[in-house]
Amino acid sequence: LIPELFFNVSGLQAELHTLKKDVGSQADTLQLEKDQVLGIARVKNEPALVSLTCIPCFQLFYNICDLYGESHLLSQRKDFSISNEDAVLLTMMKLYHNLTFSLLGVLFGVHRTTASNIFRASVPVLAAVLRHAVFWPEKEAVLQSLTKYFSKYRDCRMVLDCTEIPLQKPKNLESQLLTYSHYKGTHTAKVLVCETPGGLISYVSPAYCGRSSDTHITKESGLLEKCLPFIDSVMVDKGFLIDELCCEHKVKLVRPPFLRKNTQLSKSDAANNQSIAAARVHVERAIQRMKLFRILRDNFSADLLPQIDDVVVIIAGLVNLSKPLFSNDKFLTG
Repeated sequence: LIPELFFNVSGLQAELHTLKKDVGSQADTLQLEKDQVLGIARVKNEPALVSLTCIPCFQLFYNICDLYGESHLLSQRKDFSISNEDAVLLTMMKLYHNLTFSLLGVLFGVHRTTASNIFRASVPVLAAVLRHAVFWPEKEAVLQSLTKYFSKYRDCRMVLDCTEIPLQKPKNLESQLLTYSHYKGTHTAKVLVCETPGGLISYVSPAYCGRSSDTHITKESGLLEKCLPFIDSVMVDKGFLIDELCCEHKVKLVRPPFLRKNTQLSKSDAANNQSIAAARVHVERAIQRMKLFRILRDNFSADLLPQIDDVVVIIAGLVNLSKPLFSNDKFLTG
């Protein structure tokens, strides 16, 4: 009888300990929720979600959260005391509004250092998830998604442009010299953006120093090696000087005609210039959508530079998963 009583008492003590632990955990959760000004549970509708994150719908948000939670990269992060959904929300708000970590800490009921750690741990995970939305399509897929703006350029495989991201002024002189962009008049990082004729971003390069040339970044990207020799063409703006690279890879270069000094464009050149501009402008629209994320418009923090490539990938992926650049009536039917 005594051994039985001993085991019963031990069992009851263990059960009591478990209950106390559960109650304590629930109390901590309730206290955290009480401290939180914001969390996904408080985002009541999709317009609010868009305003906070630029993610167009809850379905996409939760799909991203599911993949985020399944990532093996996530197992390497510490327990930050907020849910995966709130970690994604915090990270997206940092990208979209570039809020300080102090303010994010207040909103999510955590210390600013914890908010910073959540962001730094979440960015590579989200980049791994959203990288799949930025891909090089097959030739057949490109042909099937041509828009009327490319009716004269059916062989166009891609439209290229570079965009610059302002940086905080580097502390050492060498970095200052390498990142200073005479075009922008400030210190920048430079990223190559490749768009399909159908309006999808198919490639974003790693960030280069602002002084890097379009030619160098394009060569490093290896994009021309993916094109079909003597079949594909690439469309660029006037100042995008990749003539030799295109010649080397047997890829046709489509670019607005240069205006010679003291001369006017011929009628055919003027018409050609207009049609190329009407087609090429859409890569600028894609870049403008990327620049809706304030982290790419403000001076990018030197502390976050190790995350810049992943940040660009996340934003490009979200642009592709948002409302298409072209409405259905703009696509060629055959």
